[in-house]
Amino acid sequence: MRFSFPIKLSQKIHLSPEFFPKTYTVLREGYSLQTFMKDFPAALLISVLSLPLSMALAIASGCSPARGLYTSVVAGFLISLLGGSRHQVAGPTAAFVVVIYNVIYKFGYNGLAVATIMAGLMLIGAGCCRFGSIIKYLPFPITTGFTTGLGIMLFVSQFKDLLGLRIDEVPGDLINKIYCFIQHFYTMNWQAIALSALTVGIVLFLRKIKPKYPSFFIAFVLVTLISTVFEMDVPTIASDFGDLPRTLPGIYIPELSWDMIMTLFPSAFTIAFLAGIESLLSCVIADSIAGTKHRSNCELIAQGIGNIASVCFGGIPATGALARTATNVRSGAATPIAGMLHSVLIFFMMLFFAQYIKWIPLSCLASILIIVAINMIDTERVKSIMSATWGDITVFVVTFCLTILVDITVAIEVGCILAILFFTARMIELTESHVAKTEHSHTDIPPYEHGLHVLPNEIEMIYIAGPFFFGVAAKVNDVLARLSETPKVMILDMKDVPFIDASGAFTIQNFVERAKIKGTRVILTRLNKPVKHALLKMSRKKRGIYGEFVDDQEQAIERAYQIKTLDPVTKSL
Repeated sequence: MRFSFPIKLSQKIHLSPEFFPKTYTVLREGYSLQTFMKDFPAALLISVLSLPLSMALAIASGCSPARGLYTSVVAGFLISLLGGSRHQVAGPTAAFVVVIYNVIYKFGYNGLAVATIMAGLMLIGAGCCRFGSIIKYLPFPITTGFTTGLGIMLFVSQFKDLLGLRIDEVPGDLINKIYCFIQHFYTMNWQAIALSALTVGIVLFLRKIKPKYPSFFIAFVLVTLISTVFEMDVPTIASDFGDLPRTLPGIYIPELSWDMIMTLFPSAFTIAFLAGIESLLSCVIADSIAGTKHRSNCELIAQGIGNIASVCFGGIPATGALARTATNVRSGAATPIAGMLHSVLIFFMMLFFAQYIKWIPLSCLASILIIVAINMIDTERVKSIMSATWGDITVFVVTFCLTILVDITVAIEVGCILAILFFTARMIELTESHVAKTEHSHTDIPPYEHGLHVLPNEIEMIYIAGPFFFGVAAKVNDVLARLSETPKVMILDMKDVPFIDASGAFTIQNFVERAKIKGTRVILTRLNKPVKHALLKMSRKKRGIYGEFVDDQEQAIERAYQIKTLDPVTKSL
């Protein structure tokens, strides 16, 4: 049996194919019972994997475990339904924990809801503007820096539940958090510590002998049974948060004010940034495993809609989860229906098993997050970055330190600025400009390709190689300004200039204007089409503002002789 979706969306709504959800593509192709039998087992596996993680990540974020479940149900379903990947599984992720905790600590859940809605609108805007293909190419030193920092902060934040410490309120920043744990170290619960060790042991043991088994789910079931049977005195979901809901809450509409929007804008940007980066990286990983191709801009729009819907139903920020998505692919899932089924299955688990789930020890969930935090710290990638250039090392170290000591928003902003500055410096180093040999010049770099290795004093040639942008405009301008004498004709050979920006164009324009005042004619030769088009476009249709354009170097030299009434046969040296 095969179900198909007969409506041609492109005929009803004029959209580019890159904005079509993969679900639409799958239904157009036809969805069969055989395909469902591939999707359902994968959905069942990732749902039992997501259930403990959703609650654990919500608790670590300073929320009730129910908010994590709402997120997996609502955001997970919509992102799979509307997204641009066949295998993406969305929900709460560890990358958000620190950001969510700090926002809730300062502004409460209402502030988090406002920031998440703002972030969702940013993601939708980024997708509509086709930024998806750009976001996923963020430099590795930045992503490794803040993910490593987030991993360490998540690791430290779990010590309260891991050790069973009795603390009423845990500070948000890392230093005060560590100091608070040290102050309350005497309150640790040995039974909680035993359950934590047992959870870690079960997970590691299962991963070694049965790596395909849902180790997290099995661990929390076994540990919960042990804790309940032996009536152990440890904090549980029920003792700290009460009963779990069996259905979704009503629609939540946050209170808005202009001051709140402006205050929460940095946090909203961070949520949008993390959601975009992690979701697209997750799509790339899924594509590499399954041999598929995702639609990045469609995925960003789906992420935005999913996040807005998540907080409207009491959830928290969501994004594509790398581990769950990879598990989905390896489990044989073929379509986005698997991700949608995963959300439906979690909803049914809430409906029928909430009365049992509430007895999970918090130390068990903390142990699971400890393992997640360790997995976030990619030691191999850190080692490779520390062996790279000093610029990459600086970007990584600064991003990492700012993440754990100041704020992830500041870390991302400063990391991006540093990466841009170092990239600009490298591009400047690649751009060269040389004065050709003349009778009065002793440079060792003759750029000629047609046998003329020396030009008379009346003609000067400058060879420019590399991207001609704002970073090198001043460098080239210095070379132009250092000419020892004023020639009658100046040839600018730009064969190896791949592109030019406004700063480079204005540098050429100013040079031509100064040369004209001194009585020098300027010839530009061997420009590629994009560079020539950019110069003409930025000249505001004043075609002569950049001097003459000659396609061939030899023709440019002949034109220079012609301008100054020099015979190239008798005057050449």
